[in-house]
Amino acid sequence: MVYHRLKPRVGAAELAPLLATGELLPVTVQGWTAPGYVHRDHAGLLEQALGGRLRATHTALLSPFDPLVWDRARLRAMFDFDYSLECYTPAARRRYGYFVLPILHCGQLVGRLDAKAHRGDGVFEVKSIELEPGVAITPRLLAALAQTLVDTARWHGAPQVRVVRSRPAGLTRLLRAELHLLA
Repeated sequence: MVYHRLKPRVGAAELAPLLATGELLPVTVQGWTAPGYVHRDHAGLLEQALGGRLRATHTALLSPFDPLVWDRARLRAMFDFDYSLECYTPAARRRYGYFVLPILHCGQLVGRLDAKAHRGDGVFEVKSIELEPGVAITPRLLAALAQTLVDTARWHGAPQVRVVRSRPAGLTRLLRAELHLLA
């Protein structure tokens, strides 16, 4: 099932037939007062997760329009991540940038990226990349970020990645070195 821009509050009337047919499985989520739901096709993954055998391995830049991101209450509840799309905020009041993308790394939201694709010049400009407080810069994180930036840049038709600024400041140098290894 795909729900495009469905209001985040789905009621009992919409859930009842899906639960009755077994299409959705109710799950208890620690810290939530209401149940969560898993599609029956993912029951095996749910069992792996409950058994501690499911490990997140992917790194991705999330769109502000991804259902996980645009439901800000769910984003805070699941990841303790506060996000807003700042393109409608006057430039002087922006905290992170014009079109900031959350960075998902191995099941955690670890940072934010503000980038612009200069397709005519073939350059994917990382205006800023900012890690969340407490996120350690590890070799695995650097390699994954660099590969994700290269993949995203190629997808945009701007294969040269240029990192302008980061927080923490030392991340810029380390990320440039990692990107050089991929070139």
